[in-house]
Amino acid sequence: MSLENVVIAISLVLGLVLMILIIYLISRVNDLETRTFAALSQGTTQAKNPEPAAKAVFAGLSGRELWDEWTSIANGGDDPYAIAGDRDRFLALLELHVRSLIKTGREHGRAGISEPPSNPLKIKMLRGEFESYIPGSQAERMYQLAKEYGAASEDANKNNILVSIEETVETIAMGIDAGSSFVAQIMRDFPSSDQAQTPEALPEPD
Repeated sequence: MSLENVVIAISLVLGLVLMILIIYLISRVNDLETRTFAALSQGTTQAKNPEPAAKAVFAGLSGRELWDEWTSIANGGDDPYAIAGDRDRFLALLELHVRSLIKTGREHGRAGISEPPSNPLKIKMLRGEFESYIPGSQAERMYQLAKEYGAASEDANKNNILVSIEETVETIAMGIDAGSSFVAQIMRDFPSSDQAQTPEALPEPD
C-alpha cells in the first residue's frame, strides 16, 4: 500500500471519528436543553400554583376575638374564618380555662389571698399555647366562688357554693352551645360529685 493510500485511509478514519463526536455532542446539547426547559417549566408552574399553607388552629384567632367568633357561630351566625371544625379543640381550651380558675380560686381561698388570674389566660395545649377568654363578669364570679369554696369549712356552705359554681359553668356553656357534658366534666373536679377522683381534661383532638 502506497503512502498516499495510507494517508487517505487515516484521513477517512479521523473524519469518521470527528463526525461521530460532533453527532454525540449535538445529542448531549439537545438533551441538556430539554432538561433545562422542563425544570424551568416546572418551577414556573409551582410559583403560579404554590401548595396551600397548613391551616392555623382557630384560623389564628385568640382571646376575646376567638370567644366572640364562637358565640356568634353558636347563635346561628356565619363562620367566615372556617373554625367550626375546631369545636372540640375550643371546648377543650375553654374547659382548661374554667378549671384553672376554679383550681386557683380554691387555692387562694385556703391561703387567704385574692389575686384573680389574667383574662385572657394563656393555656398550654398539645398544639402550643393559646389565649382563652371568658367574659369578665363570669370569670370573676367563677374565681370568687371557687375562693369561697376553698375557704369554707362547713359542708353545708360548700354545697351551697357548689350550686352557684355549677350555675356559672352552665351560663358559660350556654354562651358557646357547649352542652351538658361540658358542665359535667368540670364539676367532676369536686369531691361531692359522683367521681371522687379528679379526671384529666378532655383529650385535645389531633
